[in-house]
Order: sequence, then C-alpha cells, then structure tokens
Amino acid sequence: MNRFCNIVIASVVALAAALTLSCSNETDTTLNTQQRNIANYLKGSHQPRLVPEEEIGSSLDNEPKFYTSWGLDIYRYISTYYAEGRDSWTQIEPGDRVAITYSAYVFKSGKPSLSDLFATNDEQNIESLKDLGLDTTYEWTTEPFEFTMGSGDLLESLEIALEGCREGDNVEVYLTFEAGYGNKYVGMVPQKSAQMWIIDIKSVTKK
Repeated sequence: MNRFCNIVIASVVALAAALTLSCSNETDTTLNTQQRNIANYLKGSHQPRLVPEEEIGSSLDNEPKFYTSWGLDIYRYISTYYAEGRDSWTQIEPGDRVAITYSAYVFKSGKPSLSDLFATNDEQNIESLKDLGLDTTYEWTTEPFEFTMGSGDLLESLEIALEGCREGDNVEVYLTFEAGYGNKYVGMVPQKSAQMWIIDIKSVTKK
C-alpha cells in the first residue's frame, strides 16, 4: 500500500512539474516573440530608421534617430528628441506633476489600428471611435491625465520610460506583457498582451 501511495505521489509531483515547465516555456516563447516584434517594429517602421541607443556611436548621421530600452521589456522612442530648443524644455523628474494626452493600444507586431485601442484621451481618436458608433459619453474624456511621478498613479514601467522626457515631447512607449498587465485580463486587454502607448507631454510642474 505504501509503495502504491509513493508511486501516486511521485506521479502527481512529476505531472505538476511538467505542467509548470510547460507554462514556463509558453511564457518564455510569448515574451521572446513580443521582444522581437517590438524591436523589429521600431527598426523597420520609422523613417529614418531607428537604431538602439547603444549603436548611436557607430551611426553616420549627425542626428541619428534612436530608441532606448530598459532590459528587454520597456522601449521608448522620443520623436521630438532633436527639436530646436528642446534642451530648455522642462525635464521630468521624480515627484514632478505631469499632464499627458495618450493613446494606448494592444501591440501585436504591426502598426496598431483603432480596434487595438483600449484607452485614450486624445480628441481625434475619440472622435474616430464615435464615428464607428462607440458611445464615449461616460467612459472617455479629452482632459489631460495628470499624475505625480512616483505616486503609483501610472504603471511603473511607463514612469520609467517617461523620466527624463520633457514638456512638449511626443513619446512612443512599448511594453512586453511583463512590463504591462502581466497574466491579468484588464478591461479590453487580454492577458499576456504587449502594449504601445503614444504620449504627448502637455505640462511638467516641478515639485
């Protein structure tokens, strides 16, 4: 009897280990695919072509367009980086009060469409949603979203990407699911979804 119980217990443990390994492999595959899709999109969808920040030194351009990454889960491109006078724009630091207009999309591999949009306060996008028949009266606002850096009002990964940006910047932020909502199904965002955020920084008020 004891031998039978031991065999059953061993079988259950082995099955649990196999299921855990399977889930882990699936997560790794999803994550790797998202990382690859984001990097490929950044490099292939912008003109001039974007390069990783660490490759700026080898670029032949005087003002090479580049994206920054934190690990392999958070990516940022500032389209206004070389704008005239940008150095005088107020820079975002911890504790600052920031107001933004944003559009957030589920990111798959190519350019997102309105059907991928899950949150926005951008007036043009809201009007486009209305044209498609969506009632935005109670769920959507065109008021800038205000938050304090470090308060927890915003995803930590977005705060990481926005720190160092400046008032007036237009920013693209890409997140793998691990930097987004993880395994959770949040609103219209399926679990394990990568995200793309288009953000206009309207104002930065120093602490």
